[in-house]
Amino acid sequence: MTLIVLLIGAAVVVAAICGIVNLASGDRYAKMSEQEFEAEAQRARALSGAMGAIQKIVDPGHKVEYILQKDKKAEGDSSESGDRPEAGAKR
Repeated sequence: MTLIVLLIGAAVVVAAICGIVNLASGDRYAKMSEQEFEAEAQRARALSGAMGAIQKIVDPGHKVEYILQKDKKAEGDSSESGDRPEAGAKR
C-alpha cells in the first residue's frame, strides 16, 4: 500500500516539475522567425492531411457515423427541456 502511495506521489512531483519547467521555458514561437513559423505550420497541415487520408482508408464509414451522431445531437437539442411526451406516444 505504501509503495503505491510513494509511486503516485513521485509521479505527481515529476509532473509538477515538468509543468514548472515548461512554463519557465517561455513561448517557443516567440523565438522563431516568420519563415520558421510558416515552415512548421506547413508541416502540421501536411501531417493533418495524411492522418485524414489514413482515417478514410482504415474506416471509410467514420464520416457517415459522425454526421449521423451530429444529426441526432441536433435533433435532441431541438426539443425543449421538460417537455413531456404526448399521451399514448410510444417511447
